[in-house]
Amino acid sequence: MSAPVSPLTSPTPRRLQGGRTGSLELALMVVAVFTALLGIIVIAVGSEQSGEPFAVLAFVALAWIWAGAGICAWWRRPTNGIGGLLLVGSLSIFLMSTGVLGPPSMNWLNAIFATTPLGVAIHLLLAFPSGRVRGRLSATAVVLGYVTCIVFDTARALTTGTPAFEPLSFVQSVLGVTAMAMTAVVLAQRLQSADAAHRRRLLPLYTYGLLAVICLPLIPNVLLPMGLDFDIVISLQCVLLAGLPIAFLFGVLRGGFSRTAPLEALSEWLAIRGASRPAVAQALATTVGDDTLRVSYWDAAKGQYVDERGEQVLRDQLLSDRDRAWLQVRVDDDVVGAVDYDARMIAEPGPVRRAAEVLAIALDRERLTAQLLVSNQALSRSRVRLVEAADRERSRIARDLHDGLQMQLVLLAIEAQTIANTAGGSAVTDDIEKLRRGIDLAAADLRRLVHDVLPAALLERGLLAATEDLMDRLSVPTTLEADVDETMISTSTAHTAYFIIAEALANTVKHAGASRVRIALTQRDGRISLDVEDDGVGGARIGAGAGLRGLADRVDALSGTISIRSEPLRGTRVRVELPCAS
Repeated sequence: MSAPVSPLTSPTPRRLQGGRTGSLELALMVVAVFTALLGIIVIAVGSEQSGEPFAVLAFVALAWIWAGAGICAWWRRPTNGIGGLLLVGSLSIFLMSTGVLGPPSMNWLNAIFATTPLGVAIHLLLAFPSGRVRGRLSATAVVLGYVTCIVFDTARALTTGTPAFEPLSFVQSVLGVTAMAMTAVVLAQRLQSADAAHRRRLLPLYTYGLLAVICLPLIPNVLLPMGLDFDIVISLQCVLLAGLPIAFLFGVLRGGFSRTAPLEALSEWLAIRGASRPAVAQALATTVGDDTLRVSYWDAAKGQYVDERGEQVLRDQLLSDRDRAWLQVRVDDDVVGAVDYDARMIAEPGPVRRAAEVLAIALDRERLTAQLLVSNQALSRSRVRLVEAADRERSRIARDLHDGLQMQLVLLAIEAQTIANTAGGSAVTDDIEKLRRGIDLAAADLRRLVHDVLPAALLERGLLAATEDLMDRLSVPTTLEADVDETMISTSTAHTAYFIIAEALANTVKHAGASRVRIALTQRDGRISLDVEDDGVGGARIGAGAGLRGLADRVDALSGTISIRSEPLRGTRVRVELPCAS
């Protein structure tokens, strides 16, 4: 049987730790290579045909920053849409950069996607941290942002030089301001409803994001008419745009949003022996990337959910929190538990549901294990009760023999002696004397029987006194080393220790041929250790006789351990450990 694994040190699969390359990592490597090649191509084409090499390099560097942040965010949280949105932003910057590449045919792409990064920025702000837009107002702001950027840029490109151009530009500006105002309202509501911890994480990101979205269209419209150099204006816009993905990535890495893990890694981890309830919950939280995730366990006997400490979990209270989501875990039609998680961080329940289906197997295994442990504990308690009942019955029999039958024999012997004394020298006197001696012998045998059933010294003076009494009766030199507090030792434990000492000493006298015996009693950490060692011929084993085998069963019933080392011609050592309290 393998050693139990501590729940605090349970081994974790490398993929759960992030140490193995999987399909996601390979896909992200392909995206990184593609982005790098695309940037190199844009630089090469721009250097040949563009008269603005600085702008080309600035746009490529900006696109690479967005792509790098997107790859990192996607790797950290694969089921979250933030990484994908950052990559979309990188692509929109590449499309925007076509305006400085030189060929007139590229100007159409630039005209259509010139302000798309603004729409992506609004989408990012309203989708953070879950990656999904929640609420009608948020969805309306995102749609309005993309319509303002893509649809109206396309319309303006088609109407350049016509009377419709100016009205379209005005409407685009109004819609852009409206989208930003709606975004500001949504973000303010989120900050107001968030707890202190989330507010500290979101406030810097939301503040920078709003300032960037507002300032990006204002910078060229304000600074270029003032005569500021075009490269400086481009640089300022690039700095603002570059700060957006960095801010979002910082929010993902440092904002308490931990990395998720592959689902198959959770399956591997749950198969490890020794995974405790807190460790199982931590593994699930790591898999879905929510440190606030909590696992509840269904207690069928009580008809309620409980946590890992066995305390009741109030489901109605959790369901009343709009920022938390609740998911039941079932095996077939049986409820085995539930998972509640942060709905702001995990928008779609799919990843949690898939992980919970894997977790259901572990929870059901744990439920069956718990039932087995309860059965084992009930069996152990039953065996202890049997031992204690046997001790009580043994005490009752010894008491009845000592106080009843033995006293009657003593009284009969006294009466017989009295009759013999009054009878004078008649022939009957000899018969009465023989009767008295027979009664004395019977009383002596009865005393030995009572001593074997339960010594008076053990009952009246305790384990050490009874052990010393045994040593006094022994013909072999015996030493006793004791460091115990008898007041801390239960009756069942004391009786068991005494009978083991008695059986070991009896075997030494009968079979070992020993010249000395050593008895040691020590007490530590709620357990008592007993050693009986001799220098006899050895060869003893538990299964050889009924005495030690019965005592071994008794030790096992008290959740103790017994071992015998008895090599031929090298003596015998009996070692027993027992709990002080039964």
